[in-house]
Order: sequence, then C-alpha cells, then structure tokens
Amino acid sequence: FNTGHTRGRRMGGNQSAESPALKKDELESLRKSTHFGPEELKNMFKQFHKESQGGISKAQFREVMKDIGVTDAFLQDLIFKVFDDNHDNTINFREFVCALSVMTRGCPDEKLEFAFHMYDIDGNGYITKDELAQIMESFYKLVGPLVTFSGKKYESPAQLVDEFFVQMDANHDNRISLQEYKDGALRNPDIIQGLKLFA
Repeated sequence: FNTGHTRGRRMGGNQSAESPALKKDELESLRKSTHFGPEELKNMFKQFHKESQGGISKAQFREVMKDIGVTDAFLQDLIFKVFDDNHDNTINFREFVCALSVMTRGCPDEKLEFAFHMYDIDGNGYITKDELAQIMESFYKLVGPLVTFSGKKYESPAQLVDEFFVQMDANHDNRISLQEYKDGALRNPDIIQGLKLFA
C-alpha cells in the first residue's frame, strides 16, 4: 500500500487490467467494524489491490516499514504480527484496514489493545519482562534513551522495564494481563505514551 513514502515501489507484480470490486456485504461489514466510511473503504480497496495484488507479504511490509523509518527487523515483525490477524504471513485487505482504523482513528481502548497484542510476543495473553525487554531494546535502538513518567529519562531499557512492571503488574505475578495493562494506563498515562509507536 503506497503510504507516500515507498519511493514509487509497487508491492505486487503485474497489474491486472481491472481491479476487483469490494463486495457489498464485505463493505458493510468493514463499515461496521472500522472507523472508515463507505467511500474511503472503496478507495482504499482499489489502491490496496492496485499496489499489493490482494495481499502484503512480510517482505513487502518490511520494505514499507523501512521507507517510513522503522528499520529494526524485530519491530517490523511485531507490527506485522498485529496486522496479520489470521497468522497466514500475508496481510489481506480486511486485516490491513482494521489495523489502520485502530492506528489512525481508534479510541484509546482500541489503541491499548493493539499495543498490548504487539507487546505480547508469544500471544499467550500476557506481557512478560523478557518480552518487554526485547521490545525496549529495539525501541532504544530506534529512538535512543526513553523518556516517560513525567519526563524521567531512562538510560537503559532494563530500567524502563523494571519501572513498567512496578507500575503495571498489579498482582505481582511477573506478567501483565490485558486488564492490568489497561488499568495501568489509566493510572500512569505517561508510561503508555512513552511506549507508543502510533499516536
């Protein structure tokens, strides 16, 4: 999908003479499950199929991520994993538009769930210290020292991980559930702001 930053590259191979049309029932389903209107969805569908030939592979996704400044392969894969909801290693139009809807127009609760699923690397429903440490190492490489908690600066990812768990792990079981993550975000909005990839 051309984000305006892909330097003219196309994600698909040969372009077909005619783009497929978005079926009426699929359009209605997407209209109900996203924050996009019917015309936006139709236009995105045409562009998606023109650029991707119906699906985005992990390699194609990585190229787009590089073009927009996310060069760390681990972070690229985390973001891909959240987009690829059915885990078939291809992002289809429904997956693309649903993830884009949350990222660009989602309510805070939707964005928290999106981020939680990205940080839950193994998909077991919890964020562990090891998972968060891997993510913070990659963030640190991407943006440098992390600043959060009312401007407090953390010189190492390990410092931030420890503070994150002190603030978020309400039952002290060394893992954070989705509910703990959401509750912690309400208590500590600055820690979540410091972890956001998407505003």
